[in-house]
Amino acid sequence: MIKSQRITSKYFNKSKFEDVKDILRQIAIHKNTLSQYIFNNKIMLLTEDGVKQLKSDYRIVKDDYISSWNIQREHSLLVDKYLVTLKRIIQNRHIRIQKGMVFTKYKVNTKKHKKGNVKEFYIQFKSTNLSGLIKYLIYLDFSKDLRTQIYNPDVLAVYDYFQTKPYFGRIVKLAKTIQANILDRIKLKEIPEYSSVMLSNKPNINMAHMSFNDSNVKFKHWFNFRMKGKKIISLPLQVNDVYHKLKEWINNEFVLSLSVKENKINISSTIEESEPVFKPFNKAEGLDINVKHNFATLSDGSVFDYDRKLVKEITNGLLTLDKLKIPVTHKLSKKDFKKQQKLHRKLQWYIGLEIHKILDYCESNGITDLVVENLLFRDKLGVINEEFNMKYGRLLKLLHLSDAKNQFKRQAEKRGIRVHITPSQYSSIACECGNIDKENRLTQEVFECSECGYAENADLHSSKQLKERFVADVLREGLHKLDELGRLIPKRLNKFQIKHILERRFELTCPS
Repeated sequence: MIKSQRITSKYFNKSKFEDVKDILRQIAIHKNTLSQYIFNNKIMLLTEDGVKQLKSDYRIVKDDYISSWNIQREHSLLVDKYLVTLKRIIQNRHIRIQKGMVFTKYKVNTKKHKKGNVKEFYIQFKSTNLSGLIKYLIYLDFSKDLRTQIYNPDVLAVYDYFQTKPYFGRIVKLAKTIQANILDRIKLKEIPEYSSVMLSNKPNINMAHMSFNDSNVKFKHWFNFRMKGKKIISLPLQVNDVYHKLKEWINNEFVLSLSVKENKINISSTIEESEPVFKPFNKAEGLDINVKHNFATLSDGSVFDYDRKLVKEITNGLLTLDKLKIPVTHKLSKKDFKKQQKLHRKLQWYIGLEIHKILDYCESNGITDLVVENLLFRDKLGVINEEFNMKYGRLLKLLHLSDAKNQFKRQAEKRGIRVHITPSQYSSIACECGNIDKENRLTQEVFECSECGYAENADLHSSKQLKERFVADVLREGLHKLDELGRLIPKRLNKFQIKHILERRFELTCPS
């Protein structure tokens, strides 16, 4: 398993530090130029030939100090980043035909509804040759003849069929509109003042390499590199012999960057690390992550809360800095920006500490498997959290809760604890009786089934539902697939498919 590892260089003279900062500043300028070029020609990202052409256009930037290899490498990485963004936008853009509407009705009388009343409805869609053709067309250049750009004979047959139809012009116009909408959603990637730079160990490029100097009293390990036509820069390294495995570094490329405080230089590379070893299964628990009342609730009833005084102190500091933004640019001064970054790091450190405490509890209580939901938080992003006086969307971003599952996985695998990810849909409103209804959760605090009347603390109920998705065979197999380490990850399902699987599980366990 390939992993990234970082070594820090701190104790160097001022001139070396300024030399490195000049390199990273110059790289940032070039990357912004290249990024602007890719953004201006983003339509080329839609085709393989266009991507190939974009990657070859790195020569628009020339520098007597930065080598062509460095510029080409950074340009290629930028193109790949834009491609990832484009693929994600296209993946989330569903092109399909409306099939019909499905109504779900109440099967029995409830407290608030009569049997036969409409419970919910949704639109069904289907994929057809027409929707498939439109998907294909959005990748084409509409300024040229479309037919000559289609190489797949099956698609060409569909194209020729619809070309005979009187509404073919509308099909092309729709595909063109969708393409424009997709490209409009790609934003310019701006690079900060200091960027990272890739370094090669090839003699004719950067000649970057690690060296060992036994005669030096303070530092034994050094990182050496040079830019085109310049002297070699040697940086002393703070090496931890237990953690850093220098002999295992794959030395073909390194990444040089400034620390977030801009007072150290980081050197990163990759190492080959053995796969994590997990403990034999003993006990699984669901974990519901929250914002309003606590940080997390386990399905065994354990609750872990924030240090609310600390979080409020940090959020108040961020809100104060918001008022100091320069009106014209809507940005902070460099001094205030550093204060803001420090508050962000403090909050990130604190969330990591909370996760550490939860995993300590799991280890001491024999919990070997945790089931965590794939958090989306779509419903509350614009709502103000009164306690911290900011929108939930910003608070969730500050607390890194959308990335909490990955933080749990990273820390847990070091302890041999498996973290399983499950879809978040319906975990807060599904009842054991089979009733899945928004009215089961009329308040944030209490779950109360609108059909059977079962009531429970809402966070505890959600965590139990998450555990059930691991325990119940039909849910475990229907909602998930296994990763290479045997952990559950969500299948790509829409909310209606997920609901069908949940209802099917109830039908199988309660056939009467």
